[in-house]
Amino acid sequence: MVVLRRSLISSLEQIPRAAPDRILGLTEQFARDTRRQKVNLTVGVYKDGWGQVTTFPSVARAQKLIDSDFELNTDLSYLPITGCPEYSSAVLSFLFGESCPQVGPRLLEEGRVSFAQTLSGTGALAVASKLLALFLSRTVWISEPSWPNHQNIFRSNGFTDLRTYPYYQNGRLVVDEWLEKLKTEVRKDPETRHSIILHACCHNPTGLDPTREEWVRILDTVHELGMIPILDMAYQGLESGNPPADAYVLRMALDEKRYKCWPNGLFVCQSFAKNMGLYGERVGSLSVVTPPAKPHVREHVDSQLKQIVRSIYSSPPGYGSRVATMVLSKSFLRMQWYKDVAFMTERLSQVRHNMHNLLKWPGLMNFQQQHGMFYYTGLSPKQVDVLRDKYSIYMTMDGRLSLSGVNDHNIDYVCEALDAVSKIPR
Repeated sequence: MVVLRRSLISSLEQIPRAAPDRILGLTEQFARDTRRQKVNLTVGVYKDGWGQVTTFPSVARAQKLIDSDFELNTDLSYLPITGCPEYSSAVLSFLFGESCPQVGPRLLEEGRVSFAQTLSGTGALAVASKLLALFLSRTVWISEPSWPNHQNIFRSNGFTDLRTYPYYQNGRLVVDEWLEKLKTEVRKDPETRHSIILHACCHNPTGLDPTREEWVRILDTVHELGMIPILDMAYQGLESGNPPADAYVLRMALDEKRYKCWPNGLFVCQSFAKNMGLYGERVGSLSVVTPPAKPHVREHVDSQLKQIVRSIYSSPPGYGSRVATMVLSKSFLRMQWYKDVAFMTERLSQVRHNMHNLLKWPGLMNFQQQHGMFYYTGLSPKQVDVLRDKYSIYMTMDGRLSLSGVNDHNIDYVCEALDAVSKIPR
């Protein structure tokens, strides 16, 4: 018994210390900073012009309706494994009905969309990567740069081959280089089934998105090479201010005149964290669009999604999904939600404009391609360190700046500091 105990202690001592999360770790460091004038520009959480995280009016009204409903407010039963039926219906109607009216309703009618309520977009990516690694693919292409957690999620869920495609270099998108690399590398490896993560809008961290014409070329290449597209749609609505309008990549991918089908499925990972402000409620979904005339495929995918979810967290939480369902299902709340998203998007756009006027940095005025919560400053890790250590302004080490952390009270200070550190040798 003593020998066994020593063995266990020895084994535990061999566990290495993990590196802190590249974003949340900085937030923890910010909280420990005792300086009065400090600014957190790390996490993508929307803040108003006074620097406060506030509840959207549409969400607040939905919460009041839920709180006044005795049955909704007291039923704390487990949800089904893949989520609340009312939530599933509302989200499918929003994604494939309202957002994709030309094709989506027929896909739903034909029973070609497998669906699961997930723990926000991160949970959708985790469940999708697990399903893919088990049955379809263990090779995934991720943009360079990308959200750091993409690599972490896919590596943790069975992917053994993580590759990167060039996306952003020297302040511009490099779509030609991206597509050329895919064509060269994927064609060299015809026996491998390749997946690819596509940021549906408001690319994280750069904020730069392909044009519609470039998206046609991208989807054509992905389809031609037989790759499995994974649409990461975490910021729907933050590009144009109109959530259905921002599903344009999904609409393009579902154009059956151009792409008869995606033989190994089209994966849509969606979240209400950013566009409803339901950050801590973890409300999202995974939709898998399956090929036509093969109903058993969707049924089999459904069964595997249940198996995966059951083995990880058993079933999703209920309150946040009730709020999202209420917002999507009541027309007056949905219209208010659209106004809320438009207001948020306009404020972020105004912050870009104001920062440009103070800094005169060209990238801040690229409204044709730059969208969402973030601005990719191009600052080096050394310059970001100085920004943090000297000015108590926190941003991620890749130079990504969360625009919502900038407001009328701190914009002059932030821009003066950015201008100062930009002159330090990289």
